[in-house]
Amino acid sequence: MRHFRNYKEQKIEFQPGINLLVGANGQGKTNVLEGVYYLITGKSYRVKLENELIYWGEKNFYLQASFHASDRLIRLESYYETGKKVMKINQLASKRLSDYVGTVNAVFFSPDDLHIIKNSPQERRRFLDLLISQIKPGHILLLNSYLKIIRQKNNLLKKEKNVSLLRSLLQAWNEELAETGAKIIVNRWHFTQSLNQYCKSIFKSIFSPKDDMELLYLGLGKKSLEESLKIFPELLENKIDQEIEKRNVLIGPHRDDLLIELNGRSAKLFGSQGQQRSLVLCLKLAEMEIIRREKNEYPILLLDDVLSELDEFRREFLLNYIHTAGKQTVITMTGADKKMIHFEKNVFQVSNGKIWRE
Repeated sequence: MRHFRNYKEQKIEFQPGINLLVGANGQGKTNVLEGVYYLITGKSYRVKLENELIYWGEKNFYLQASFHASDRLIRLESYYETGKKVMKINQLASKRLSDYVGTVNAVFFSPDDLHIIKNSPQERRRFLDLLISQIKPGHILLLNSYLKIIRQKNNLLKKEKNVSLLRSLLQAWNEELAETGAKIIVNRWHFTQSLNQYCKSIFKSIFSPKDDMELLYLGLGKKSLEESLKIFPELLENKIDQEIEKRNVLIGPHRDDLLIELNGRSAKLFGSQGQQRSLVLCLKLAEMEIIRREKNEYPILLLDDVLSELDEFRREFLLNYIHTAGKQTVITMTGADKKMIHFEKNVFQVSNGKIWRE
């Protein structure tokens, strides 16, 4: 890492199995996980503006790492400065993020992931889209194309005053919106089915045998994929007058939601804090299993101060899950929490933007 967050320059060599980043709060432990995740996915898990990732007073940052993945050695590099972003695989620059993402895989898990359940549908769509993009990088192209259509359609709604002309132009944009949006809905729906299959099994067998959980992708307000796709063009046509009145795009997968239910009721509204933590853990473990199924190997697991947030039962289950499959895992924690880990581990001390191995 060079000029990344609070690291002027730092090199670290993670080992197989469990790696602990140990230190007081505010020393840079989470920044390491963010660097690994950014290098793998091309995006920060924490911020939208990449300028926030640059070391104070510098103009750019650089990340580079070598990974053993798919039985080969892969070197990834990332360079960023305002107006310029370069991502390289084995020293070859990728023209598009979709050419880069999925080369190496990672799952990031932090206490903030409770937002997936507690916050707006945007958080749940983001979770789903990040998973899909690691398996099907072409999903990134679909999302970018779709958002471009939405921006252009919104600009048209705000600027065009001739209602007759506006209606005609909106119908043309709606055709593109329906075609691209339908592909996004299909991807999200199928991955929700896979997530649901793994989550239900994990939740019932490990956390709560008496309770039932269910994941449902709510596309255009419909729980059925066939109904969503059938009704999409009709909804776009019916909403034209309302969109002209409100000067805003009102329908499409950018407003869809992933429903997380517990015993037929919303986990967001009716789930206890413990149940919500179990559900988020199930989502992350299901994400791990889907990537393993598709890529034939486990992703790198990045745990940001998660263990201290879990009760003893959930913590022990997660640690046993990590240990038995031999997954490479990087865990941040304070020195007082080290006693939680009873398995063999590699310990790195973190203090004021400096890292060294014990």
